[in-house]
Amino acid sequence: MRTREERWRLLAGRMADARGERASVLMTVQNGRIVEIQPLTGARPESGDVDMRDCLLLPGFIDIHVHGGAGCYLMDGTMDTLEAVAAHLARHGVTGFLPTTITAPWEAQAQVLDVTARALRSPHNGTRGAAVLGCHMEGPYINPKKKGAQPEAFIRPPDVAELQQYVGDNLHAVRVMTLAPEMEGALDLIRFLTAHGVIASIGHTDATYTQVEAAIAVGARHVTHCFNAMRPMESREPGTVGAAFSRPELTAELIWDNVHVHPASCRALVQARRASGVILISDGIPGTDMPDGYTFSLGDLPVTVQNGTARLPDGTLAGSLLTMDRAFQNAAEFSLPERAAMSAYNAAAALGLGGRKGLLSPGYDADFVLLDAGGTVRATFVGGQCVHWKE
Repeated sequence: MRTREERWRLLAGRMADARGERASVLMTVQNGRIVEIQPLTGARPESGDVDMRDCLLLPGFIDIHVHGGAGCYLMDGTMDTLEAVAAHLARHGVTGFLPTTITAPWEAQAQVLDVTARALRSPHNGTRGAAVLGCHMEGPYINPKKKGAQPEAFIRPPDVAELQQYVGDNLHAVRVMTLAPEMEGALDLIRFLTAHGVIASIGHTDATYTQVEAAIAVGARHVTHCFNAMRPMESREPGTVGAAFSRPELTAELIWDNVHVHPASCRALVQARRASGVILISDGIPGTDMPDGYTFSLGDLPVTVQNGTARLPDGTLAGSLLTMDRAFQNAAEFSLPERAAMSAYNAAAALGLGGRKGLLSPGYDADFVLLDAGGTVRATFVGGQCVHWKE
């Protein structure tokens, strides 16, 4: 394993990020950052070079909405689970992620947040896989009418004082919070979150278009898994989906697994908002990468993996089995730069990391993924160190 300080070079057959694409590049890395990118121009590999000329070089994927994977559930709230999920994500090209809670007893949510905060204080963001970039709290301030697979027993009315009580000194670790803006007290909560640098994301909501406009006016800037668990767009009531399509202030998460959202709807959203307005997410759960018949619980709700989906006993979809490399491939009708924006740069920019992550450029963190011709992840690097390698 290379040390972080070592200077080394990578040869790639193609490179793409949100700004464009290039053929045959030579990238130099030192101290965990990219220091130079130049045309390969027929140069031969030197001793110690990493030769990946048969691969596509991309910024590492950033997953801002993921609950677990490979049989591990982030709501366990342990460092061992966090490490296991980080390793699982690295195998799928993810270099940074937000551990995401579900609506649950406050003690359980606070435990996940505490583990996240500890990881943020640790060297290299706390894991030997994908780096922890903060926490996404999905709930508990959502609308029971649009709860989806969220346990209704633990849904709470929005309350700034309650949030402060249970989050305490770990508020800095919360980067995104999903809430329903139509609930009483939600606008005050959005103001509070915005003032403290937390992205207020509209989700699990029955909000009308007018109610979403009110949320935008006080700081809401994001939509959680667009189309899913929200008021749809109709002819005389655009709803939350209509706001996601038409309001430039909002960036929309999208689960492009061709199960949660029809591919035509995915295409329409990207065409309406352009790639800059969409962030691909996995919404991955413990059943990701697990076989049919695997069972687990989301809170108090039993979930079974069946026919490539995860469902509650009544058939309700319960999170996804998507991975970010598959989402990148599912969006293949869009260009490489557009997909690089949706899978890396947009998330980095939303999190305030657009000057450090999400692009392949001198001065940026050396967080990148290499895909072979079939789209398989060959290698993932975080801060210039290899966290996944597939022979």
